[in-house]
Amino acid sequence: MSGQQKFQIVSAGKTLRAKAPAEVLQQMATAFSITPEQARKLFLKGWVIKDHLSPGQVVQYRTQLQQIGLKIEVHPAGKFDNRAILARLQFAQKRKARKGSDKAAVSADIPVHAEVVNGSGVSGRQAAAKSVSPKNGRVANPGTLPESPGKTINTGAVKVPAAKTQQAEPQKAELREARPKQETVEEKAISAARTQLEALFDSEKSVRFGSGAQPLGLVPGLVSAALVPAVFVGLFCLTLFYLGTALWAIPASIIAGSFGVAVLVGLVFKLLVLSLLGVLFLYPFFTTTKPAFAGNSEAPSGIHLRKPEAPGLFLLLEVLEAKSGLGIAGKLAGPKNLAAAKQAKGTLVEVTPGAEILVAKSTDGKLKLQLGLAAVATLNGGDLTALIARAFSYHQGRLVRAAMYCSLVTAQKLQVMQDALENEVTLFSAKGAPAPLLKPLHKVLSACGLAIVPVVERLQNVHRATSAGLARRLEARADAAAAQMIGSDAFAEFAERWNQLVHADLVCGEINREAHLTGRRLANIPQAVRWLFRTLDEPTRASIEMAMAEDTDCWSAVEPAGHERVGVVEDLRLPALLERTDFSLQKLFTDFDDLCAKSSRQGIDESYRPVENQLLLTASKETEEAQQTLSEYFNRAIPRDFLPLQQPNNEELAELGLQESIDWLRSRLIDLQEQEQRLAQLQLRGTRIQLGAALVRANVRVDPRSYDLSGTTPSAAEASRKDNRARVQECMQQREQLHRMFFQRIHCAMASMSAADGSAASGALEQLKGFEALREPLAGLDSHGDLICELIERLPSADVPPALVQKYAQLAVQQIRQVHQAATKQPDLLPPALMEKLEACGAGEADISAGSRTSDLAGELQGLELRCKNASAVVHEGYQIALARLLRLCLTEETQRKIKPLRLVGAL
Repeated sequence: MSGQQKFQIVSAGKTLRAKAPAEVLQQMATAFSITPEQARKLFLKGWVIKDHLSPGQVVQYRTQLQQIGLKIEVHPAGKFDNRAILARLQFAQKRKARKGSDKAAVSADIPVHAEVVNGSGVSGRQAAAKSVSPKNGRVANPGTLPESPGKTINTGAVKVPAAKTQQAEPQKAELREARPKQETVEEKAISAARTQLEALFDSEKSVRFGSGAQPLGLVPGLVSAALVPAVFVGLFCLTLFYLGTALWAIPASIIAGSFGVAVLVGLVFKLLVLSLLGVLFLYPFFTTTKPAFAGNSEAPSGIHLRKPEAPGLFLLLEVLEAKSGLGIAGKLAGPKNLAAAKQAKGTLVEVTPGAEILVAKSTDGKLKLQLGLAAVATLNGGDLTALIARAFSYHQGRLVRAAMYCSLVTAQKLQVMQDALENEVTLFSAKGAPAPLLKPLHKVLSACGLAIVPVVERLQNVHRATSAGLARRLEARADAAAAQMIGSDAFAEFAERWNQLVHADLVCGEINREAHLTGRRLANIPQAVRWLFRTLDEPTRASIEMAMAEDTDCWSAVEPAGHERVGVVEDLRLPALLERTDFSLQKLFTDFDDLCAKSSRQGIDESYRPVENQLLLTASKETEEAQQTLSEYFNRAIPRDFLPLQQPNNEELAELGLQESIDWLRSRLIDLQEQEQRLAQLQLRGTRIQLGAALVRANVRVDPRSYDLSGTTPSAAEASRKDNRARVQECMQQREQLHRMFFQRIHCAMASMSAADGSAASGALEQLKGFEALREPLAGLDSHGDLICELIERLPSADVPPALVQKYAQLAVQQIRQVHQAATKQPDLLPPALMEKLEACGAGEADISAGSRTSDLAGELQGLELRCKNASAVVHEGYQIALARLLRLCLTEETQRKIKPLRLVGAL
């Protein structure tokens, strides 16, 4: 047995989903007889738990650790060791100790420094302005620094203390006298706002980031990082050369008199080879449009931010560029009839609901700032300014942009190529399923693409080896840009908040994806990330702190800093350019909450119902288990409303057994999903038709195409309504026939259950029958909620009569109360907690003011829409919990009978 292979068990750094981290930590400490501090190390990704184990011991340890709840990986013995991780932990401890000693030294030096300044004849106001905390830039003695009266930002920003000296007052007076006397009110407001924003920065510092010979240090790394891009450029040139010679072969053979079949066959063969090389290798590399620094490929598209929506933010970007030299402002295209407007400069800004802050290229090739609203809602102004400066640092100067392209962008392109080839995505299937005529060609290209995946992997490894040094230099340069805003001393705490924000964003994204399976979504993603960030428990924060000891991906510009990068920045000892960091960027937006709600539904299927954040973020354990059961039973085809409790009308289908019913459903899953999508589209179309018909009856001029109407007369609107209603009924009948087969599956499973399980299943089925009384009121509630949502979208452009708005608002509230009354008639239908939520949704009247402004009216209607959606979500939550009890018994019965589960063919 001496030649038997040995293995090691390595921690994956994660716990099983059903296990709480605190519970897993306690069980590990008990199982290994170690302290909780020692057990925390087992949460570190890459930590070797046991080494040199036989296959039998591996199975034993893996079973035990999985029962505890820790995810592990198995590798050959000696592949990993703990020395590197222990070195990082020791480095982190030393850094914290050094940081504590630096704090003590700074606090001891501040009084002496103040005495020296006061003794040198400087005023007390200046001394107070300079005596700031190195942590967050707050004033050490606020009582000696009065705020400048009457200078508040027009957008509602916080007041900023003026840091000007008394000697500068005469100069201010001279400047005011030199200005034109007829200065507009808007210019005065902008001037006051700029003064406040400039007061956030140190008035005596004005640095130019990256100036001088510093970027020249990127040249050696740039030469080596350009190897792989040069390979693709060389292949492109060779392809063009051989394409030209191949095409020249025909006229050359005609001139030489040797033209024949052999020449044509050779030409076709060369063109096929060159086409395969271009389509599979060159075209994806040079034409990929994915953002270079996108960390989340599933992130929705952003919303272009106009200057009136956030005037304070655009002003802050101008001040930031003036103070630090960091910016991407360029010429903005203006109206064609105004030549002067074309020369206007500004920064393109796009907002997304996530937490990433990066710079990407727009469709016209210009740079734009992608600002994550979740970061704006969560972090303070100093942290956000540091992240914005860090994103700008990758685009300062042509040399830096070239280095960024050769290292980061090329790595991203290679990763996109590899993912596309592995997922069999070709030129003909990039926008969906290929056309029937192109399917054979798609299959050929996908097969060839899988064959060259190892080549792309080797190119990726070569590029990472040649560009690692340059990527690290760019990463360190970006970290220095962030530290220049807040100071090196505050970078450690900034990095901790940054990592916690990324964690909260990932958790929120996972919750939102799970909600999509049941036709729901988070109503406000930025506020959800903020809530998760603020409610992180101590074990999670400790796990994030330990994860910071790992190496970061230097090829990603949005990767948060770890302990090693924090130590490098602290060694730079950069002073803070910001005098204050405790200000909020939310107040620089005109309507931040409305913008968050718009971005949360950007790029999301319209059929997903918006649900209040707390209903999804604070879901009970019973609700989570119900969601898992429904996902397992229906396999990505979870019904969005109540399941019909009748068997199919077709006698042949009603006579099928359990396995035959599941096999029949498996062949119809794709059709069922298409029916669900088509029904959701028809119902939304019906909502537009209903609103358009109401406007036509109210003698309001409408565009019939915007409301899916066949004309602008009442008779044409009624005809459109009848036609769409017939389509909806037809689609619902087809979907109901498919859903009845699921009840056939339930019926077959209940027929073979034991007496105890059969009795429990019958009780659960009786509870589901009680929900039938809520089917019609709930359908009406969903319709009214969609109508209110459509009304909100039409308010800015359509002239909606106030009486019509008041009518639909009152009908929506009445529908909520009707649902509540129907649920009250059956006391045991919904749990008490859900009944309280449902009652709260129906409380209060819908008093819509006739003279309200459009923005105020939209806000009142949004609150009413949320009440409708929340009431519907509460009822569906109670129904799904009751349905999951029945389905859990059915799944147990199917497992005991060894029934083949319901899975799509591609998932087997």
